[in-house]
Amino acid sequence: MTKNVNSCTNPSGSRRAVGCIFGELLNNSPLFPGENDIEQLCCVLRVLGTPNERIWPEIKELPDYNKITFKENPPIPLEHVVPDASTEAVDLLKRFLVYPSKQRISAAEALLHPYFFKEPLPAHHSELPIPQRAGRKTLQHQHEFHVERPLVQSVTNPDLVSRHARVW
Repeated sequence: MTKNVNSCTNPSGSRRAVGCIFGELLNNSPLFPGENDIEQLCCVLRVLGTPNERIWPEIKELPDYNKITFKENPPIPLEHVVPDASTEAVDLLKRFLVYPSKQRISAAEALLHPYFFKEPLPAHHSELPIPQRAGRKTLQHQHEFHVERPLVQSVTNPDLVSRHARVW
């Protein structure tokens, strides 16, 4: 029996995908910009280093392990990959991208990571801009938002939005 390593059904793969997106946000460009599967894998190996049984003992259990070999690469320090990121951001990124899925940060742990509690703090939803779309009217806020008010008390009433929603 082989293990399912598909990121769509495997939460640890999804957490790695979050790390890739987070890294792209930090860097304003993809961390692993491959044009196809093999090229993408080479990009991952170039940045994170070539995994081996010492750092990832479960690697031999992967269904396609040893079907293709890659040149041994040492990891590039993520501080060099995302040079403008804070120490906390780099630590969170490392914890999302670690090879062994059992060592990867959980979603609950990630939400409590120090990155989210250091300046600059996340913006309150009422402070975010409303995107404007060409030729379409956008829903404007029907009431005033208050940063001090709990989120559940400041969310727009769904009845106000429903008349503007489109059913696909």
